[in-house]
Amino acid sequence: MKKKKYIFLIIGLFLIVIPYFINVYSIYRLISVCLGIILVDISFIFQEKKNIFLLFYFPILLLIFTYSIDYIKTYTLNLKSIFVIENKINEKVSIYNSLLYRVFDCDGEYIFDNNYEDNYNCDTSLITEIDINKLLNEPKNSYHEYKNDFIKVRGKISKISGTSSIELQAYTEVDGSVNGYVKFNETSKLIINLNGDYVSNYKIYDYIIVVGLLDSYDSKTNTLTLTDTLIEENNIYDNYDIHVIESSKCSHELKEYVDGVYLYCLDNIYLDYKVDKYELSYSLKDKKVTLDSIKKGSETEVIDDKKVFYLDKFNIISCSEDKNIFVSKEEKINVSICEEE
Repeated sequence: MKKKKYIFLIIGLFLIVIPYFINVYSIYRLISVCLGIILVDISFIFQEKKNIFLLFYFPILLLIFTYSIDYIKTYTLNLKSIFVIENKINEKVSIYNSLLYRVFDCDGEYIFDNNYEDNYNCDTSLITEIDINKLLNEPKNSYHEYKNDFIKVRGKISKISGTSSIELQAYTEVDGSVNGYVKFNETSKLIINLNGDYVSNYKIYDYIIVVGLLDSYDSKTNTLTLTDTLIEENNIYDNYDIHVIESSKCSHELKEYVDGVYLYCLDNIYLDYKVDKYELSYSLKDKKVTLDSIKKGSETEVIDDKKVFYLDKFNIISCSEDKNIFVSKEEKINVSICEEE
């Protein structure tokens, strides 16, 4: 009996200890530790005097002890954890989930997330982008395919709920539309919980790219939900081409365009972002651009204390901080129009 006891005890301790010396993520390390704890517990059965505490409580204490050691070495030494289950996103990104923490494997870089407090921790470029139209084409199937996976979604914002969440819906582009307008399909939607991220720079119809954990699906409303989200910085609205619509017949009167900005012999100005076409007035209101960014890099001249900016497609007379006039290139610069109302 004693011989069997020590055989089970030695083999059990060996199976518990050896995974700590193997610095590779493998489910077999976890199996080894659990099997070792079972064998150690079995060894107590062969004692002449059975101890209820050893049989029922010692395995639990041993499990807590081994987990604690694994937690400490993972957190302090950045070694590969034993008590984790791998969620492989793709060849470059894996998430290793444990009871009290998770580890992000970002193409070989390991990031520890204690108590699941962080959002997505890897570079967003490591995940392939999914278009919202494809994701919401069959939301139930999408949920089964990507359930509990981190995914990167690109779409247009259909609703903003303060700083707590935003919604994306599938959409259809409308020929000739401007200012980002599309027709949304309201039969399904993706809710993105922001977890502290702010979207003050985003508006309805804006493109957005977000990475998050596909957490749930509501079959009644066809709603998918993303948590642990991270909004990807993008330069969609940083670059544009300017298109000017000249007045067919100039009235030589100022036309108010947007607060503090007037048009002179111009009907409208558009900014072409390649993905969307916006009226300049709309972009100024939405703060996609500023007057300073429009003026940047242009040649300047001061005439009668008024600063004139010479752009490629039109000119700007800066009458004051609160009054700027966009003037057709076909018109001779005359700063006296600053006095017009």
